[in-house]
Amino acid sequence: MSAEEDKKIEEYKLKYNLVPENDPILHKRIEEFDFNNPPVDPEELAIDVINHMGALGGIGLSANQLGLPYRMFTMAGEPPFACFNPRITFSDEEDILLDEGCLSFPLLWLKIKRPKMIRVRFQDPYGNWCTKRFVGMAARIFQHEMDHMEGLDFTRLVSKFVLDRAITKRKKLYRKKMKIMKQNMKILRKQR
Repeated sequence: MSAEEDKKIEEYKLKYNLVPENDPILHKRIEEFDFNNPPVDPEELAIDVINHMGALGGIGLSANQLGLPYRMFTMAGEPPFACFNPRITFSDEEDILLDEGCLSFPLLWLKIKRPKMIRVRFQDPYGNWCTKRFVGMAARIFQHEMDHMEGLDFTRLVSKFVLDRAITKRKKLYRKKMKIMKQNMKILRKQR
């Protein structure tokens, strides 16, 4: 995490924490958000999840990653936006293989094949249905977050062999990051 990202998190006091990657809420299908009898204020929920996404340095974040059992996620954009009760109505036949990460699985990167273009429907925080077409990275983000709604995570989209290799790389990255942090702490102590 860069110093700028650390500062963002400090500036925004997090209301929720990311749940651990083995939390059961990440592995179960999330029920539809009921706009007729909302369990929480959908506008406030959208703002909270968008703020958490930004503070955590994400480009997408599902409510269940914060331990919230609501079928909604947010995506980065100009401006960022919330998707309630999302559906993919069409997927392109052309797939693209790209590295993908997840805030719930820090430092884990997997090559995932996903459709290049999708057409989707979702409700905004006011309950209005929206239809959109996403291509490239936006399509990938929507599909990744949609998987969270279904209780899937990206580790289930690769073979055990590929996942094991990625976990080994992750451990090396973590050790390297910890070593750098320790070196920085020594430098800070010397400056005092």
